[in-house]
Amino acid sequence: MVYRLFFIWAVCIIHACQPPELKGPVVNKVKEFDSYWNQGKAEISSYNLYQARYGEMREGEAHLIFVTEEFSKQKLVKLDDVSLPADQKIPVLKMNLIKKFQTGIYPYSMMLSSFVHTTGVAPWQAIKLSMSSQDWCGHVYSQLNLKPDHYVYHTHSYFESKHEIHKKIDRYTTEDAIWNLIRINPDALIQSDSIMIIPSLLYSRLSQTEIKPYRASTKKLELDDGNLLYHIDYPSMARSLAIEYEPFFPFTIVKWTEEYVDGFGDQAKLLTTTAVRKRSIMLDYWNKYKNSDSSFLKELELQPANTDTTFFKL
Repeated sequence: MVYRLFFIWAVCIIHACQPPELKGPVVNKVKEFDSYWNQGKAEISSYNLYQARYGEMREGEAHLIFVTEEFSKQKLVKLDDVSLPADQKIPVLKMNLIKKFQTGIYPYSMMLSSFVHTTGVAPWQAIKLSMSSQDWCGHVYSQLNLKPDHYVYHTHSYFESKHEIHKKIDRYTTEDAIWNLIRINPDALIQSDSIMIIPSLLYSRLSQTEIKPYRASTKKLELDDGNLLYHIDYPSMARSLAIEYEPFFPFTIVKWTEEYVDGFGDQAKLLTTTAVRKRSIMLDYWNKYKNSDSSFLKELELQPANTDTTFFKL
């Protein structure tokens, strides 16, 4: 009896009683990370987007914004007071992935945010994920928060069947954290014939797929031009994602493709969404809010939200 109690106590100490940061293999950021990402600027990249929707391909734009932030350990939001003690905050690399495309008469605007710890933890398990999607029908918001032994998932939607969902999800690799991990240390990317992954919140929104872990296979490939490709395949969903990135620091993401059956009923067909990089710049965009600052859009080969400047002359 004493031995059994000791064994249970030991297992608790080794596993369940560990703080969240120690669960899973440790991954360290590459040595060049701080000099690039802690210079008080964000990396902004623009992409030509070819998005599958309703069984047809749509032209649009995508943006990737990566920036480091101090995150509240308690509230899981960006800190207002960064002078707090180290044990009350988490250094993260934030990714904002934005997609804008037209479907017939009405537009889609979608945004994914992924927050990943940058200092020696298990970064494939994002600390927080959030997704919002807007179109003329309505809007949807989803969020995934990391807890010591699970994720808490919330969704609010204009769809009756998904108007409000709250549930726990087993703590597995998140697809949406992989983009951050490529930038932190791509050597840590997992290659496996069988691994459980929680798919992207963006894909879940477009496909109406339940958010939960799915079995997948992952591999890393070297392309003919020297770039590297991280490929994820989900057999049960007939879906795959391939993220292409440069093999040298800062491991810029140059392209991605996402193949799956898109559309409903007779319109359903296998299509491939593709995004190809146009330009990348480092910029403190939060300080560039004047009309004159729209000149930076030219560097990114992006169009202003309103190209008619007549109202400025009123």
